[in-house]
Amino acid sequence: MAKSNAGTGRKIAVYYKIGNPDTRPSEGDYKRLGMIRGKSRGVNWNTIDVTADTSEDGTTESMVTTKEKTVSFDGVSRGDDIQNQGILLDHIESPSQDTDGQPYVWIKIVNPIINRIIEGCYLLSSLTEEYPYDDVCTWSIEGTSAGNVTRTVIPEVVSRKA
Repeated sequence: MAKSNAGTGRKIAVYYKIGNPDTRPSEGDYKRLGMIRGKSRGVNWNTIDVTADTSEDGTTESMVTTKEKTVSFDGVSRGDDIQNQGILLDHIESPSQDTDGQPYVWIKIVNPIINRIIEGCYLLSSLTEEYPYDDVCTWSIEGTSAGNVTRTVIPEVVSRKA
């Protein structure tokens, strides 16, 4: 039986660094965001209607103008520092002047299933926290790109032979 290349979302890692869109973080600046259950991203092209009186067969014609890249994550609330949740959630609710009072966060998504790294600065404009009486406490965040978001191949690790 052939090995499947499919995988679960548990293999996808999300890292973040609070910072402005004009200052790309170095590799060591990122912190892993832990206890995530759901990870989503999207690309949505904005279109305009370019239909005119000579459009063939009265069919609507469209053209793309700009695109919006989005992310959303949800997870289980954990107070231990190793999950790196508190600082991020605090920043979304009350951004500091370090980011000009805007909830800017650099996000890096490492997806070994498709061998890609998605990295860019996002404006995290939505934060929801749930505190049910008889279930686990959770949080969710959403945002849109605040500049260019790159999609690159994960570099191969070259090992040395002794």
